[in-house]
Amino acid sequence: MLQHLRIENYVLIRSLDVDMDSGFCVITGETGAGKSILLGALGLVLGQRADSGILSDSGKKCVIEAHFNIENLDLSGFFAQNDLDSDASDSLLILRREVLPGGKSRAFVNDTPVLLPVLRELAFLLIDIHSQHETLTLGRAGFQLQLLDSYMEDASDLLSEYAGLYRRYKELHRQIERQKEEQAQSAREQDYWQFLFDELDKLNLQAGEQKQMEDTLERLSHAELLQTTLAAAVAETDGEEMSLRSRVDNLLRSLKKIAPYHKGGEASLPRWQSLSAELADLGADLNRWSEEDGTDSDVKTRYEERLDALYRLERKHKVENDAGLIALRDDLARKLGKINGSEEELAAKEAELASYVSRLEQMCAQLHAKRGAAAQSLQTAIVSALADLGMEQSRLEIRLSDTAQFTATGSDKVEFLFTANLGSEPKEISKVASGGELSRLMLAIKSVIHRRNLLGTIIFDEIDTGVSGKIAGKVAAMMQRMSRYMQVIAISHLPQIAAKAGTHFHVYKAEEDGRTVSCIRRLNQEEHIASIASMLSNEQVTEAALQAARELIKG
Repeated sequence: MLQHLRIENYVLIRSLDVDMDSGFCVITGETGAGKSILLGALGLVLGQRADSGILSDSGKKCVIEAHFNIENLDLSGFFAQNDLDSDASDSLLILRREVLPGGKSRAFVNDTPVLLPVLRELAFLLIDIHSQHETLTLGRAGFQLQLLDSYMEDASDLLSEYAGLYRRYKELHRQIERQKEEQAQSAREQDYWQFLFDELDKLNLQAGEQKQMEDTLERLSHAELLQTTLAAAVAETDGEEMSLRSRVDNLLRSLKKIAPYHKGGEASLPRWQSLSAELADLGADLNRWSEEDGTDSDVKTRYEERLDALYRLERKHKVENDAGLIALRDDLARKLGKINGSEEELAAKEAELASYVSRLEQMCAQLHAKRGAAAQSLQTAIVSALADLGMEQSRLEIRLSDTAQFTATGSDKVEFLFTANLGSEPKEISKVASGGELSRLMLAIKSVIHRRNLLGTIIFDEIDTGVSGKIAGKVAAMMQRMSRYMQVIAISHLPQIAAKAGTHFHVYKAEEDGRTVSCIRRLNQEEHIASIASMLSNEQVTEAALQAARELIKG
């Protein structure tokens, strides 16, 4: 339950602290006094969006803090799922929201920073704020299904499991559709890719081949110069007459003759022998080079033709060298291989999707059965509650049908059909219910649902719209009954509702330092009576009005 609310620098509220009681609390006040501001501040700390326009003083931050007693609520799973510190023995939960002058905001749970979605999810487990806007949504099919699901017993695990499976099913379905589109596109391009690949594959390109052929052709383009030069070099190095080698050999023989008689000549013999051997190796190299096919015109022609084909493909594919062509060839090979491999992958995914469909169908059948049973029980309980609110002739029919189409909540369609009049057939709620009837219908629904699925607190924001007199008393009596098992806070203009409350707060406007501010105070018993009497009076509170207020409180 909500124990304490602190508001700083919010719209017309400068500073406000309210201690709330368990049971039935009512908040009253003149129109425009600030009741909606109070509710807006509470909504902010429960995760609603904010901006700097809410700041009473634009130079200061807004702080809203709500204290909840959670000893009767099991929130351990939520705290564990969101990595929030919690002490099982601690019954106090503190939510805080800060809005900075620049418009940015921060949220905290027990002083731990959290994101707004986490705060909103937690708020959903703590409190239900019912507004007139929510009454208007009663006619929507999605909201009706939520109401039915909230009434089902032992179905939360099934709903959670189904939702998780449905998300995986939808993701896999999207993957399959995307892959089919890619395959269709690939199939349209496959012939062209195959042609390009065959054209490149036919060349049998090797890494570095282009450079090697270009170097060879560069050499072959100087074949005559190479042949003449090499022939002359062979003759000079290893010819028969007066070649370098023959002269060195002659010199070596002469030195050997004088070696016994000359120490220097003897010492130089190894060097001359080494020079003779080196000239022999060099001569052999020159002979080999002059005899190689580097001067072969057939090689030159073959290389030129291959390079022409290679250059043509490089221009066609806008790449700089054979490495670019090889990369393109390999990429085309991967694409063509993927087309073939993706067929098997798609078949596997479709088989997995079929298993999801089977499981979803089974779970939808289980949900349909549980919803069917819950619908019968819920409509009986709501009709009974409506009778307590003075609508004894009303009929409510909850129709459940299987659409055979998977949605995030199953395959069921729910329709609430209603009539408040004897002899009239139930029809869509939006077509047959007045504002006052809608308010009472929603109150009846809330009273039934929250009796089974307890929250700590429910707030009714002027749910009494369109009701008065005897009916207002019945509405008040139902709120009072609800307060036996949860905290009920009602914002109301009706004396009948205020009279049933155990705690009465009054919201009013005051002037502080030349500015209008909203304030709230708890009324004592005499003030409580006087406030109700003022609701019953015109301008002056008479003794008769005071006595009537006392009677309302007693009754």
